[in-house]
Parts: sequence; C-alpha cells; structure tokens
Amino acid sequence: MVDAMRKLLLFVLLLGLGTPILVAQNARAQQRFAGTWEARLKDKVICTIKLEAANPISGTTHACNINVDSEGELIEPETSDDKTDPILDPKIDGEKLSFAVKDEDGGEPLKFELKLTGDGKAELRFLNAPVTIKPIHFEKK
Repeated sequence: MVDAMRKLLLFVLLLGLGTPILVAQNARAQQRFAGTWEARLKDKVICTIKLEAANPISGTTHACNINVDSEGELIEPETSDDKTDPILDPKIDGEKLSFAVKDEDGGEPLKFELKLTGDGKAELRFLNAPVTIKPIHFEKK
C-alpha cells in the first residue's frame, strides 16, 4: 500500500513539474504565429490574417478575396472585399496552425492550414475548398 502511494505521489509530482514546460512551449508556438500576415499579388494585399497569442490562439481574416484560375493559380480579384471573419477552432501542431472560417453561404466552414516556411514567411493551404487552390504565400508584417 505504501509503495502504491509513493508511485502515485511521484506521478502527481512529475505531472505538476511538466505542466509549466508545456505551457511555455505552447506560448512560444503561439508567439511564432502571432502578428499580422499578408498575402500579396502584384504588390496588392489580397488577404490579411491577424493572430493573437491567447489560450487558445485567436484571430481574424480580413479582406480575403481569393480568386484562382483553372490551374489553382492566384488571379487578381475583381472587387475588394473589406469583410473581417473570426478564425474558428484554431490548433497549433508544430509548424502548422489549422483553423476554419465560417462559409458566407452558410455551408460547412472553410478549413485552412497556415504552415511556417521560414522567418516571417508562411503558406496558407485550403483543406476543403470546392476547387483546387495552390498554397498562398504570406509574409509577417
């Protein structure tokens, strides 16, 4: 009985010591994503993602008017969309932040993955778009 109590006490102690490390790792991961990210096409901003380090990470997309050709390549938007949408269900997994944005037509939320590719650089992938869209390059402002 005493041996079982010691093992339980040791487990609880180790669990308590590990929690601050996990919190610190999570905060560092959030800081790498936190900030304002912009995608440009021909020197024109076509999408902005603003992320804040919080628990969990939070943010918005702004003026994201993404148009592509039949090959999934970006083309210039016909009009400017000044709409802001909150990101939903954000999750950080290493170099990737997955999140969703509510579909404006009321359908299933659009799912995205923002992958860090270098210092202040990232690629946005569309996970459930109705058409093929190649990754969009973003830079941190």
